[in-house]
Amino acid sequence: MADGDMVMVRGRFSGHGRPAPWIAADFLRLEDGVLAEHWDVIEEEATRGQSLSGLPMYGDDFPEEH
Repeated sequence: MADGDMVMVRGRFSGHGRPAPWIAADFLRLEDGVLAEHWDVIEEEATRGQSLSGLPMYGDDFPEEH
């Protein structure tokens, strides 16, 4: 997603040796086409039992269904 000089990208990362995949969101601010600022959020993906909404955090299925 992009809005003016702000960009947000999100992804699901697995295969890193941790018990659950990570869901990450990166927020970037560009200035004259150059990266000026960066923030990120990383958390373990919720299982079906942990999901308060009953929906997966990323995609159409839960990590235990992969």
